[in-house]
Amino acid sequence: MKNYFLLVFAVLFMSSCKNNLHSQKKNTLYQNIVKAFIDYRNSETEISKKENILIIGANTSENDKNSYWLDIWFVNPKLLQDFEYSKVYEIEGYKLIINESLNKSDLLKHSFKQTKYENFNLATELIDYDSKNWYIVLNSKNEVIRISPQQKSKEIKEILLKKGIKFSQELDDN
Repeated sequence: MKNYFLLVFAVLFMSSCKNNLHSQKKNTLYQNIVKAFIDYRNSETEISKKENILIIGANTSENDKNSYWLDIWFVNPKLLQDFEYSKVYEIEGYKLIINESLNKSDLLKHSFKQTKYENFNLATELIDYDSKNWYIVLNSKNEVIRISPQQKSKEIKEILLKKGIKFSQELDDN
């Protein structure tokens, strides 16, 4: 009987460790993608940590319900208005907020270090502007299956590969 309890405990412990490892892998996945985006954008021109924040969101893909996309961009809070978020996170010295209006954004909440809340909705009127963002679609195995902007996809793929991000065979390298 004692051996039976030890066996059950060992199985439960191993399954808990496996789930925890899988969860940590996903956290690292999102951190690595965001870090790659930061490095990429800063290679073009240094993005001020005091004047800009990162926004990330995740949502189910319309074409394939087993995949989801990430959208990452920098924004100056002076241009942000009525953005839905409840917590502020930090990565690489940048403040980061998660778009809570998207259905898969809960995946991201445990991936980043939480910091003191700040109100970043500082725009007094709505301003439309062009941002440089990455739009990355992942399958249910957390493998990248599509990258936008398309004209930069090969360059972005190389950067993500260096960060250890996995890619699906489905990825179209046009």
